[in-house]
Amino acid sequence: MKILTSLLVIFCLMSSPLHADEIVLGTIFGLKGSQAPTAQEALNGALLAVQKINNSKSGTKIRLEVESSAGETTGILNSANKLAQSKGIIAATGIIDDNTALTAGPAFQAVQLPFLCTGAQADALSYAGTNIFTLAVPDIRTGQLLAEFACNIMQISNILLVRSDLADSTARQADSFARRFKQNKGNIMAEMRITEPDPDLSFISEKLKDLAPPPPANSTVINETVGASDFVDSAVGLTIQKRDTNPAKPQVEAVVVFAPARIGAKLLEQLKNDRQVYPILGGTSFDNVPMQQTMKAYPSRIYFASQAAMDREAPLVRSFVNSYKSLFGSTPETGYAALGFDSVMLLAATAKRHGSTSTAIRNGLPLIKDFEGVCGKISFQENGAEKPLYIMQVESGQKSMATSLD
Repeated sequence: MKILTSLLVIFCLMSSPLHADEIVLGTIFGLKGSQAPTAQEALNGALLAVQKINNSKSGTKIRLEVESSAGETTGILNSANKLAQSKGIIAATGIIDDNTALTAGPAFQAVQLPFLCTGAQADALSYAGTNIFTLAVPDIRTGQLLAEFACNIMQISNILLVRSDLADSTARQADSFARRFKQNKGNIMAEMRITEPDPDLSFISEKLKDLAPPPPANSTVINETVGASDFVDSAVGLTIQKRDTNPAKPQVEAVVVFAPARIGAKLLEQLKNDRQVYPILGGTSFDNVPMQQTMKAYPSRIYFASQAAMDREAPLVRSFVNSYKSLFGSTPETGYAALGFDSVMLLAATAKRHGSTSTAIRNGLPLIKDFEGVCGKISFQENGAEKPLYIMQVESGQKSMATSLD
């Protein structure tokens, strides 16, 4: 139903009468395969931005040219080239995964068409050319912030690290996390590497059994809830564990997971079924539509990184969520909806301030400072945006924002 509604919205926006002051933007999202539900939310956010602008009294009108990219290289290049060669388009946006962005970027750069990447996080994108811009917090910074969160807020020292070795976004986050976690004196008790797209994960449960010491005879565990006021912009209390005596040897305090969403979901199911239940810390791959139900069913706390938090009390966020539900029938499940919205709003604001040409967009985007977006305050440092990263918490089936990190 949500996809049907989106198609109707796209049809209305693409078939609106031409205005003299109309701005034409291209969008490209992968609406097939495992990423499709999450990419659909990002597209929905972009469509909502167009509706908001067109219904305003600013006089500016936006029209979208929408392309859906297939997962393979040829399909991605065909979609990017079609947008790049379309007459009237002054800029493009979209794409939420790194590999697609790294494939499509050169096509936009070749024709000098500014491209604001909605959700891909590869650090290399910011250096892919003068026309390529990124909105999401990049992988290296995401890993660093998650390590600081693990050490300073979760207050954990001993972890099992489950990480992708597939040269993808999650692998880059894992590398960055591990470096910073060790710098902060954290102890990675074991590092379990995922080397294939659909692995047997039983070796992780077996490793956890090996690491688990026998129950201590003279030690107790006290749960201590830390109030939200102890952390900047926190929305919930965070529960940590303190022991009155140190265990005889280090114990795994949390399982940290940097792996594609389908593997993350499979791992949570396996840990639950094997009764190897630990607090989980995950990367941005957890902010994925198919992961939501799996996380809600997991019997321990899960923290994960997100590019936006839909339960923030900021008026713009509340207005966005209400408008999204009114247009598409349900509230957004991931932060990518906010990124889709903000990317179109940023391009429109740049065009209004500097002019509705590709050259004006290319020169104007790096000048953006303190733009109020649904995903937070946005400023550009050359071709990359600087914005908050949010840590979401899932406990007892409820998702909420734990904190934001800059």
